[in-house]
Amino acid sequence: MPRNGRRRLPSNIVYRSIQAAGGPSRVCAALGISLPTLARWRRAGRVSDARAVLEWAALIHAEPAAQLTLARALAGYGRAVRRLR
Repeated sequence: MPRNGRRRLPSNIVYRSIQAAGGPSRVCAALGISLPTLARWRRAGRVSDARAVLEWAALIHAEPAAQLTLARALAGYGRAVRRLR
């Protein structure tokens, strides 16, 4: 626990990925989804659509290994991504 006594909330990978991709409107346009769908995924902290996971990872990273790591994190398989570039 930090010195000030406050607990740190776990990072939401979906929120961080939205910011890394250029914002919610860019993600919605690139994936062909609606803002309510994106908001639902953000609240859940994971993406339930496999096609969207892979396209989203490709939107952010060019390298295949980084895409796979991000795709696993977006799908909810562990805390594989610590920092987005």
